[in-house]
Amino acid sequence: MKRLSLDRNQIKYLAIIAMLLDHIGMFFLSAGLPEAPFPQILAYSLLRVVGRLTAPIMLFFLAEGFTHTSSRKKYGTRLLIFGLISQIPYALSHYNSLLKLDLNMIITLFVTFIMLLAEENISRPWPKRILVFALIMSTFCCDWGIIGPLMAWLFYKFRNDRSAQIKAFTVICLIQVVSAAVFLGMNGHHWYGELWQAGMFLVIPVLLSYNGRPGSRSPVNKWLFYAFYPLHLLVIWLIKFCI
Repeated sequence: MKRLSLDRNQIKYLAIIAMLLDHIGMFFLSAGLPEAPFPQILAYSLLRVVGRLTAPIMLFFLAEGFTHTSSRKKYGTRLLIFGLISQIPYALSHYNSLLKLDLNMIITLFVTFIMLLAEENISRPWPKRILVFALIMSTFCCDWGIIGPLMAWLFYKFRNDRSAQIKAFTVICLIQVVSAAVFLGMNGHHWYGELWQAGMFLVIPVLLSYNGRPGSRSPVNKWLFYAFYPLHLLVIWLIKFCI
């Protein structure tokens, strides 16, 4: 049987679709859970499972992009600009308010980018460890905070060994699933309420299918990946506002 082969653009489009499905579930099917009718619970859970593909893929390609980009200055600047642009639709769609201290995923990617710069450019071990740790912890108030930068750090550290990347990612997945179950149980909720977090394991076959090729270098592909995030959140907020 021929092994599936996907280039970077194909995997990123998969991540975009997964993100959209995840947010449909999160914003429009979460009302009334866990007492909602079974079809709603099932649809919600399936969409969230698929949605677990997006962030790990974004973090994987951040580590890839950091390694291979022709201009880290331009790469980091793009992340910062789109992170700032995205914060307004992110805050409105999630909280209908701009005052919540919860920063969007592209801000997480930007801080992670800075963390990778520190990892690569600081030669003294202890200053490097302290700064990398501080930057990881600084994402506590960000989407996919702490675990996301840690994931990207492992992708970067094992960038020349796909098998080691998969093993490290598997450990991160287990930590995420188990910690979510423990947290829910300790707070009086059903421990299995977020088992959809296990959808992260779906990333493993996707990464194994990555052929290392970039795909089409069309500007549409390049900028769509940045623009879709704030635009779809803005549309979600407008729909929520209208209904």
